[in-house]
This record gives sequence, structure tokens and C-alpha cells, in this order.
Amino acid sequence: METIAQCRTLLERMNNVWEKRSQVKKQELDPTTLLDRTRPDFRVDLLPFKNHPAFLEASQETKDKILSCGWLIYNWKTVAIELKVVNPVCQDIIYQMFPGVSDAIVQEVATDTLVDESYHVQLVNKACSITRQQRGLQSLRSPEFNLVLNMQREQELYQEDWQKLLIKLATSVVSEVFVSDYLKLLSSDQTIQPFNRVVVDTHRRDEDAHSCIFKNLVKCIYSELTIEQKEFFISVLPKPVYWFADLELEVWKSMLEQIDFAGAQAIYNDCSATNTSNLQNIDYSEVIELVQELDYQGGAESLAKMGLLN
Repeated sequence: METIAQCRTLLERMNNVWEKRSQVKKQELDPTTLLDRTRPDFRVDLLPFKNHPAFLEASQETKDKILSCGWLIYNWKTVAIELKVVNPVCQDIIYQMFPGVSDAIVQEVATDTLVDESYHVQLVNKACSITRQQRGLQSLRSPEFNLVLNMQREQELYQEDWQKLLIKLATSVVSEVFVSDYLKLLSSDQTIQPFNRVVVDTHRRDEDAHSCIFKNLVKCIYSELTIEQKEFFISVLPKPVYWFADLELEVWKSMLEQIDFAGAQAIYNDCSATNTSNLQNIDYSEVIELVQELDYQGGAESLAKMGLLN
């Protein structure tokens, strides 16, 4: 593992280029120049039920509406991650709830990241509002995502505040590692709605930096934990991999019911019976690397227990 001095040096470099890198400092997107209502809002291959007969037999109008739901779910999941996982961890760092975060560089990086993430919420929320207006989906509401629910359920299993904090930290770093790849799926896709693609690409540009930032913030924090806390953090760190990969079928069922899609229940039942996550399509090698770099003797055992090592 890099020395903590090296981690802090890297964080300082990231902090020094924030104003040039951060998308909140760029010119705001003008959706009126990018909208193309003839393009689909989302990719069919990203639907968890893309091969289900109920979807395949639907009219093109219904399929297009379902793809619009996919775009909204895609964005609402990112909002849930920002508001309920990442932003709270940035605030915990600012309030120095973790050890190893009191120096000026770490504090500035946390506040810069908080600004970035707040801008992302504004960006994608505005994009969702435009989509809902354009596609006549203003009444849709999203239930809670399993990623957030699983984190909260895990926290409820433990009594100590430090345990709850470390569960949230683990969820945030895994989410920040994965979200860049999650966003890349649409950020370069020329077949979808151009506005949607540019929104995702704008978000992705910040998240590419955040993945590096969070991994190094975790290293700074981890170095100051007690042996008991280190053991606990390593045991928890692999779990959000599965939470992030969850297909969110409950959210999909709710959305399909809200647009009066007759096959909603059948799709939910069949998909629930065959798979519960999208782990095979996620590259979690960076999480494995992070566990190994933290160099705790129980790291490999923890990864193996969660089925993340062959």
C-alpha cells in the first residue's frame, strides 16, 4: 500500500486541479439544443427483463415508455447514492467523525466533493424533470433503492456508532468505485437521446476523479483505525458490491405498475426467481485491489466469504 504521505500528496494534487476539473465550474448544459424526441431514452440491453416475453411482445410505444422509465431509474439511483450515501460521508469527514481527516487537504477535498455531488443531484434531477415532461411521465414516483435499504439494514445490526459509520464509508467507496463504469454505459452511446448521453458524460467526468479520491480518503482513515475497527471495515467492505449490483426489481415493478404495464407482476416473479443481481456484468477488481492494498490479514478471507475471489 502507498504510504499515507503518498495518499495525502495525491489528494492535494486532486484538490489543486478541482476548479479546472469540476463540471460545476463549466458552462451549464442547454437542453433545448440537444433534445431529440425520436431517440430512445435508454438502452434495451440494460433492462433486467430485456428477454422476457411480456416486454418483447409489448407495442413499440410501450417499449419506449419502459425505456424512459429505465432512464429515470438510472438517474434516481444516482441521486439516492449521492444524497443518502456519498454526501453524508463527506459531511462526516467535514465534521471529523472519522480519524485521519482533520488536515486541511482532506477537509478541502471533502468540501469540493460535496459541491460536485450536489451539482450532480441538480444536473440529473433537471434531466429527469425534462424527460418526465417530454414523455408525459410527471406522476411517476420512485420507491427506495435496495442499495440504500441494504446499507441501512446492515447498520441496524450493530449498536456502536463507529460501526454504522464504517458501514456507510464502505458503501460510499464501493459506490464511487463502481459509479464511473455505471455511467460509462450511457456516456458514449450515440444511439440514445443526445441530451441524456451528455448529462451522463458530464456526471462521469467528475466521478472518474471521485473514485481515486475516495480510495485514498479510505486509506487515510483506515490507517488511524484500531485493530478491531480495521477488522470490521474489511469484513464489511465487500458487501456493497452485491448491493450495488442489485437489479432493483422492486423499483422496476413499481414503475411498470405506475405506467399500467400488464406484465409487471410476471416480469417481477420470473426475474426474481432467476437472478437477484448483476454481479457478472460488474468489474469489481478495484474493490479487490483496495482490500489488498489496505493489507489486513483477513482481507482475502473476507473477499472469499463474499464469493469475490475464485
